Amino acid sequence: MPDRLPQILVCDDTPAKRYVLASWLRRDGYRVLEAETVAEARRVLQERPVELAVLDVHLPDGSGLDITRELKANPQLSGIPVVHVSAVAVETTDKVAGLDGGADAYFIDPIDPDEFLSTIRALLRSSGARRDAETLALRLSQLNRAAVRLNLAATTARLADAVARAASEVLDEPSVAVLLVDGIAHRASAAPGGAVESYDEISAESTDRMLAEVDVRATVDARTRPWQLALPVAGPAQWRVCSVRIAGESVGLIAVPASEAQANDDFLLDRLAQLTSVALDNIRSLEREHRTALVLQRSLLPVTLPKPTGLSLAARYRASERHAEVGGDFFDAFEVEDHCFVAIGDVQGHSLEAAVIMAELRYSMRAYAYDGYGPADVVERVDSVLLRNEPGMTATAVVACIAPDRRSMRLVRAGHIPAVLVRDGTAEVLNPGGILLGLSSAHTEHDYELLPGDLLVLVTDGLVERRTESLHDSLARVARAAAAFDGDVEEFADLLLHERALDGREPHSDDIAILVVRIDD
Repeated sequence: MPDRLPQILVCDDTPAKRYVLASWLRRDGYRVLEAETVAEARRVLQERPVELAVLDVHLPDGSGLDITRELKANPQLSGIPVVHVSAVAVETTDKVAGLDGGADAYFIDPIDPDEFLSTIRALLRSSGARRDAETLALRLSQLNRAAVRLNLAATTARLADAVARAASEVLDEPSVAVLLVDGIAHRASAAPGGAVESYDEISAESTDRMLAEVDVRATVDARTRPWQLALPVAGPAQWRVCSVRIAGESVGLIAVPASEAQANDDFLLDRLAQLTSVALDNIRSLEREHRTALVLQRSLLPVTLPKPTGLSLAARYRASERHAEVGGDFFDAFEVEDHCFVAIGDVQGHSLEAAVIMAELRYSMRAYAYDGYGPADVVERVDSVLLRNEPGMTATAVVACIAPDRRSMRLVRAGHIPAVLVRDGTAEVLNPGGILLGLSSAHTEHDYELLPGDLLVLVTDGLVERRTESLHDSLARVARAAAAFDGDVEEFADLLLHERALDGREPHSDDIAILVVRIDD
C-alpha cells in the first residue's frame, strides 16, 4: 500500500521564500518536493505523486498560472489542489485571474503561516474526500462488473476463480478465495489486477479449521497451520480474511494482505463476500437440481444392454454441464427373434417434457420392432406418434437392425448425426439422407454389409458439435479415432466420452449419448 503522508510541491524562484514555505509544511508533517522553474515543476508532476501544489505566480520561464491550466486540463491530475503565492501580483484582478484560472487559494506576501497551513489542511481534506469518493465509485463499478461474472459461474470451481479475480481487481491486491461445497474445498488465487494464478482443491478438514477461526473478519498469519495450506507462504505474512456465509453457516473465505487498509476496503470485501454467498447458494441449488435431473434421465434409459450372440455392445451417457434440466438424448439396444436393433436419438430441448417424449419414442420403437416392423416402418410409425401426441416437437434418430448372421444390417437415418462404420482401420461415415422426426416424412432403409471386426459407432450431437469447428470436421475426428482404436468396445466408449479422441477441445455444453457395436469374429 502507498505511504499515506501527503506530498506537496513548492515551486518558487526565490530560495529564501521557498525555504520558508517548505519549512512550514515540513513542520506540519508533510513531505515537500521543491522546484524553482516551470520546467522543473512539470517534471516533478510527471514523475512523482503530488497531493497539492504551491506555485509562485511569476517564474523565470513562465507563470504558475500556466502550470495550473495544464493541471486542470489533465484528467489524471485535475484533482490536485493549487495554491498561488505572489509578492508581485497583488492586485484584486491578479487574485481573480488566478482563482478563475483554476487555483483553489491565493496568498499575497506577507503570508501568515497559520492561515497558510490551515488552508493547506482544508484543501487536502476536501481533495482527499473527493479522491476517496472517486476511488470508491471506481471500485464499486469494478465490483458490479465482477458480480455479473460471479452469477455466470456455473460451477464452484469457476466461482472460486471469479471471486479471487474480483478481490484482486477491486482491491488491487493479491487474493485467495476458498469455497467449501459437499465436502470439497475449492481454492483459487489471483495477482493484483485480476490475473488468476492458480486453482486447486485443498483438504476439507483444513478448510473447516480455517472457517472456524473466522467469524466475520480476522487477521491471520500465513506461516501457521492451517493457513499455510491455503495462503501463499512466499507472500505477506499477515492476511485479512473475510468469511463467506450462507444462512449463518460459514462456507468459504476471501483473503487479501493485511497491509494498511485504504478507505472502504473492509466495506468492499464484505460486499464481495455477500455477492459470493448469493452466487454460491445458487450454484448449490443448481447442482442439486442437476443431480436430480440426472437420476431421472438415467432412469429413462436402458439399465443394461443385451448380450447378443456375435456382437459386443457398449453405451455411455453424460449430462450437460450447463443445463440443470433433463434432456432428450437416448440410446437403445434390444433383440427381436435373433435380430438386434440398435438406436440412438435426441428430442429437441432440455426439459422434463423432452425427457418424457424421449421415453415415449424409445418405448414406441421397441413396441413396433417387437410387432415385426423393420427400421423404416418403425421410424415412420414413431414419426406418426410424435406428430399425433406432441405436434410441433421434433426429434432425430438412427435405427439399425443387424441380421441374425451378423453379416448385414438395415439402417435408417432421420435427421441425426451420421453413424460411423470402421473396417480394417478405415472409417466410413454412413450418411444416407433422412428428415428429422415430427415432420411426417417418408423414411428409407439402406443396406450395409458387415464383416467380423467391424465397429459401428452411434453418437448424439453433444459429442461432436462445437462453435469452433464444422460438424464435418468434428465427425471426421471421431471417425479417425475409431479407425485407430484397437481395444474393446467399453474402452472405446470411455475414450469418446472423455473426449481424448477430440484433442481436448472445449468442454461439452450438451448431453452426450454413445452406442458402440462390434461385430465379433
